Amino acid sequence: MKSIKKLFATSIVALSMIGALPATSASAAVPPASQAVAGKVAPAFRIKTLDGKELKSSQLAGRPYIVNFFASWCPPCREELPGMVALQKKYANKGFTFIGIAFRDRPATLPDFLWEMGVDYPVGLTTPELEAAFGKLMPGGKIRAIPATFVVGRDGKILNAVSGGLTREDFESLIIKAVNTRPVK
Repeated sequence: MKSIKKLFATSIVALSMIGALPATSASAAVPPASQAVAGKVAPAFRIKTLDGKELKSSQLAGRPYIVNFFASWCPPCREELPGMVALQKKYANKGFTFIGIAFRDRPATLPDFLWEMGVDYPVGLTTPELEAAFGKLMPGGKIRAIPATFVVGRDGKILNAVSGGLTREDFESLIIKAVNTRPVK
């Protein structure tokens, strides 16, 4: 019985570390950006949003934003969304926006899920090109777990890339960092 409890505890810790479960700490600190990621130019992208519009990264020039790969079937992703929705409202007047990328989700049910969660920022479906472009910024060169979050400053450079669930406080500290960057002149 003791070995089963130990195995269970070890499994919970491992799953939390890869983003399959939320971290057990109420205030998990955002890991610092690795030197390999920080300061790189954010990948150029183009997505078709679920409302039929096209969004290009060039339209975001001079604006801070966070690209968040998520899925409706992912518990840590679902846990993050209410905080993200609240922070979108709070920081929109500073030019900030989230960009949601639905990771291998069902297009038929996604609009209802987003409506239920109150998501009012642009959301598109993932593509192999998007996964490859942003995956290069992750350890191992690909997105291995979701949620995966990429923070971009006003200068178009990556400030951080995080794999795993974040708290509202974590997101807010990342947003403040992004909002306080200076655009390229």
